[in-house]
Amino acid sequence: MEHPNIYNDGNDTVISVNGYFPQGSIALIKTTVHNIEGNLGDFIRSGVDEAVAKLNPLELNAALYKCDGEEHDSSHGRDGVYNIPNYGSLVYAGIAGWIGPLSRIINDNDLGHPISNHLREGKWALDYTVNRLAKFSDEGFPNMKPYIEWLKTRFDAIRELPSFLIPRFFSLIMLNAYLALKKRGLSMFPENIKYGTVFLHRLALTSYQLVGKVPSSSLFPFHNVGSLSAGLPHFSFDYMRCWGRDVFIALRGQLLATGRHEEAKAHILGFAATLKHGLIPNLLDSGRNPRYNARDATWFFTQVLQDYVKYVPNGLSILDEKVKRRFPLNDDWVPLDDPRAFSTTSTIREILYEILSRHAAGIKFREANAGVNLDSQMSDEGFNQNIYVDWENGFVFGGNKFNCGTWMDKMGESVQAGNKGVPGTPRDGAAVEITGLLKSTLRFVVELNKKGKFDYTEVTNQNGKKVTFKQWNDTLQKNFERCFYVPSYPADDVHYDVSTNIIHRRGIYKDLYHSSNEYEDYQLRPNFAVAMSVAPELFDPDHAIKAIAIADSVIRGPIGMRTLDPADLNYRPDYYNGIDNTDFATSKGRNYHQGPEWVWCTGYFLRSFLHFDLLRKEKQQAIHGRRMTASDKMITLQQIFRRLEGSRHWIRQSDWFGLPELTNRDGAFCGDSCATQAWSSGTLIDIFQDVADMK
Repeated sequence: MEHPNIYNDGNDTVISVNGYFPQGSIALIKTTVHNIEGNLGDFIRSGVDEAVAKLNPLELNAALYKCDGEEHDSSHGRDGVYNIPNYGSLVYAGIAGWIGPLSRIINDNDLGHPISNHLREGKWALDYTVNRLAKFSDEGFPNMKPYIEWLKTRFDAIRELPSFLIPRFFSLIMLNAYLALKKRGLSMFPENIKYGTVFLHRLALTSYQLVGKVPSSSLFPFHNVGSLSAGLPHFSFDYMRCWGRDVFIALRGQLLATGRHEEAKAHILGFAATLKHGLIPNLLDSGRNPRYNARDATWFFTQVLQDYVKYVPNGLSILDEKVKRRFPLNDDWVPLDDPRAFSTTSTIREILYEILSRHAAGIKFREANAGVNLDSQMSDEGFNQNIYVDWENGFVFGGNKFNCGTWMDKMGESVQAGNKGVPGTPRDGAAVEITGLLKSTLRFVVELNKKGKFDYTEVTNQNGKKVTFKQWNDTLQKNFERCFYVPSYPADDVHYDVSTNIIHRRGIYKDLYHSSNEYEDYQLRPNFAVAMSVAPELFDPDHAIKAIAIADSVIRGPIGMRTLDPADLNYRPDYYNGIDNTDFATSKGRNYHQGPEWVWCTGYFLRSFLHFDLLRKEKQQAIHGRRMTASDKMITLQQIFRRLEGSRHWIRQSDWFGLPELTNRDGAFCGDSCATQAWSSGTLIDIFQDVADMK
């Protein structure tokens, strides 16, 4: 047939077939697009590894992440995350914010998606992606420049393309940048993470996501360094970013296991400098106005000291590091510019001893600046702190029914419901996790004593009596099972300190000992697993494995641990902080820790499972004169792996590339939860670290 007649008609090209072309015939038409070179794809893919090769962890944080609050803070209010018409805002200002939605568009070939339409309509996204990085390059991130130049040249290469091609090539640039940045991040991890599973990679990358530099929050009051956010987006900047207990629960996984030892040290030193009343602050506020309303942060801090010594080369040298104390040693509250501030220097060794000696002697104070300006929800009595050791058992007691000094710290806020100023979970008395952390700390200093690495050997108690660390350690060891275990059979009650008429579930460990509400002592919560993980020697192994089995069937959820036994009358598993009604138990989210499923608790639970299941198998094999086999260990690891399926699925699907703070009933999404939480991923990394330690 004759060659078709081809001519232009305005913006259209018309092809006219002059010859015979019956129904069913096929035409092959080759087209070309002006302003596109044949090697454009190769050009886009080239050079990106070199462009990001020198980025450090804080630069990776800026390039990949930054939630809206962080981006606003970093730009002094000028910038935020990118907003797309008919779609909404991305979760991060950095490259990672685009990856979730772009991946779905590519998988579904969704050319009608609002993002696809937006990219065809203009070049705003290209400009934003490059321009937002300028502020970081100008403010102490010099390694950003090659990466910025790479992005700019690639975007310039596609600007003149027909608009229908922009979504494709924009996605290609962004995906290649993301993969290169991720590769750079993984390259800085220790080998057990670098060559670990995809799930471990995803967990470890949250270290770059959650440790960042923002102007309003630091570890020190006079110079700005990267700090660990408790979670995003709610704890992203200013005084709410850095929490004592959150930092030190998350730090082993987030910074030590990932090899970020200098940043781990900075967090230890920053908090140590603010020690007051023998306590690590709950809220750091860059050391400007720290708040001392946590009884547990101090003991998670001492646990991290042990971890630092164990995992960091020459880690024991941390005890010789010196810090300038934010407050004078007499506990006076002084402003930042007072000459008494930072006038005293202590070593970390002295800090550790001060923590133990102050608790031994008793700690009693009223929070500085107490009142509505400090805490608008707290009742007046809640500002009073009283912490002491009962030397009959060695446990640290503290708190009252008007405050909530452990991680279960939700204060009632609703006037309408009448719960304002009434804690959801006061947990006064001796909390099981604090007891375990104390035992771990005592074991640590006793071992240091034996090695001649810790000169202090004793404390003076509130009665003026000298007590050696070994005596304190032994007293606690002797009494723990008797005081905390709830026997499986009523006939055994006589051997334990229990009230038979209050027990509502047997074979477990109490959550509290001698609280102001005895019923709450016997509630099944996940806190016992913290004590099991850090001080397994406290537990009878047979009791421990049975308690773990009960918790596994009763309070383990798909991703988090139920914070209360579903059989408890106070169980309220769905958290809605914004609802203010007349329900005393739930209004304004007072049930924050009364059933909702917290992810960080899963890490400690599975660590306990790992330890005591292997101990059980070792004991069983020894009875028959055999040693535990590799197959025995593998079966336990497979059980751990199976129980992590919910977390693997969640982090794989999350646009935030992290694990949430909590979920509602049975793993349901909670809209008031942080989308990615430091201790949630950190404590799961801890499991992998425990497995690595086994080798």
